[in-house]
Amino acid sequence: MEFVAISALLVIGGLTYTYVHRKRLYKQIDQLEQWKISLMNRPVPEELSKIKSLNMMGETEQLFEKWRNEWDDIVAVQLPNIEEKLFDIEEAVVKYRFMKAKEALRQTEQQLREIEGNIQRILLELQELVGSEEKNREEIEQLKEKYRHVKKAMLTQRHTFGRTEAALEARLNELQQQFQSFEQLTTEGNYLAAREVVLLIQNELNELNRFIEHIPLLLSDVQVEIPAQLDNIIEGYRELLEKEYVLDHLPVEKEVEAIRGKVSEVLALLETLAVDEAEKLLREVQEDVDTLYDLLEKEVYAERFVHEETEKIEQTLYDLEEETKETRDETLFVQQSYHLSQSDLDKYRQIEKQVQQLMKRFMLIQKKMIEGGLAYSLIREELEEILAQIATVKEKHAQFREHLYALRKDELAAREKLAEMKKQLSEAIRLVKKSKLPGLPESYMLQVSEARESLTRVSLTLDGKPLNMEAVHQALDEAIVSVQNVYDQTKEMIEQAQLAESVIQYGNRYRRRFHAVNAGLEEAEQLFRRYEYELALQKAIAAVEQVEEGAFERIRQWLKENESTTQ
Repeated sequence: MEFVAISALLVIGGLTYTYVHRKRLYKQIDQLEQWKISLMNRPVPEELSKIKSLNMMGETEQLFEKWRNEWDDIVAVQLPNIEEKLFDIEEAVVKYRFMKAKEALRQTEQQLREIEGNIQRILLELQELVGSEEKNREEIEQLKEKYRHVKKAMLTQRHTFGRTEAALEARLNELQQQFQSFEQLTTEGNYLAAREVVLLIQNELNELNRFIEHIPLLLSDVQVEIPAQLDNIIEGYRELLEKEYVLDHLPVEKEVEAIRGKVSEVLALLETLAVDEAEKLLREVQEDVDTLYDLLEKEVYAERFVHEETEKIEQTLYDLEEETKETRDETLFVQQSYHLSQSDLDKYRQIEKQVQQLMKRFMLIQKKMIEGGLAYSLIREELEEILAQIATVKEKHAQFREHLYALRKDELAAREKLAEMKKQLSEAIRLVKKSKLPGLPESYMLQVSEARESLTRVSLTLDGKPLNMEAVHQALDEAIVSVQNVYDQTKEMIEQAQLAESVIQYGNRYRRRFHAVNAGLEEAEQLFRRYEYELALQKAIAAVEQVEEGAFERIRQWLKENESTTQ
């Protein structure tokens, strides 16, 4: 039974697959049939009929015959063949030859795609031909009007074209021939070739129009503006020579002749209507002219600078020389009281040497100016370098003087700090006396002694001749640490003594009842009388805390409140 059931299921499955597959293939056949019908209905005949309104000659006649033959082949041969193939495919499907049917469908689809591409090409070419005729007809009238405008401009502005007139006339005559060529091609039915002539005329008219606008301006620059500028340059050059300017480094006359040669080249290019090349060369010419102007102006400005700044520079150098002499005297004076490193002395000597070198260089420039033979621009460059070096030396000089001032300033600051440390140490001793302690630990007295000695060392270093500020700073740093330690130790020691005394007094209430408390407090009192206040406080706290936990914190809090009330 199971075998029969499985067999039945396989048969049903096979029949279902066959049914679905055949249905899909029939659908594809129907789609290709619809595609074939749509291709037959493309408006090729209607578009072909439009060509009959044109001159059926030459190129138009050839194209018409070509497209009509291609369409006839499609309709009479290719599409009927497709129809037969579709019948064959349908028959294969009926006979369950699915693989053969699928391959035939693929080939048929490819053929239909090629036929559709050919039809599309025919329609586009038809539209191009018909469109060319329409565009030609519209645009040729506009071009004729533009041609008349250009010709009129040529006649009315003839005097502005100079020797380019002949070339412009020749180009205009060539355009007339192109119009005639267009008419002939159109009459012969060669509309596509006529379209190319229309585009050619359009480009030529645009270029001629641009020439008419630009050439007069270019000729004005070449024949009037540039020559006038060159004459001005020569005139200015000779005037400067008369004023005894040194211009040997500027071959102005030679450069002007070279520029005039380029101007001739520009004219030659314009005569052949090489306008773009002429414009490019003219830009180079103008740059050359501007360069000559700039060079001559540079000499004029340099002459003003030299005459205006020379005296100022001379005075600045003399002032700087006097200032360095004053600094030298100040350095000698400071050296008697302060220790100056070799590096500091080398810096001053370098400054003094640079000032002398600048003086010598400036005097050499003055000598050259008197003797002549040196261009003002070169003198200006020399003077500008001297000014830059003067600024550098001045900055170094100011830094060195600031360093000398800083030495004295550091000494005063060190003496003020020394006085402050002495006052702080005195304050610590005053606090000790005010606290009325029974005595002072030997370690504390040793710290006080060391602090006093450190302050003495600072004083001796400050009184040294010459004064070595590096040694002063080192001694002062050590003294600051030592005095601060004494001050901090003093406050801590006084606080410990007060607390120890208060805890002992507080614990007296427990002496009779608690033997351990009494013994602890007696040991604390002995330590207190030996000036060991820290240990005394520890013993007293330990004794009291045995019977009253937290007593020390309450005592300390009471002392703080009492102290603030007293203050």
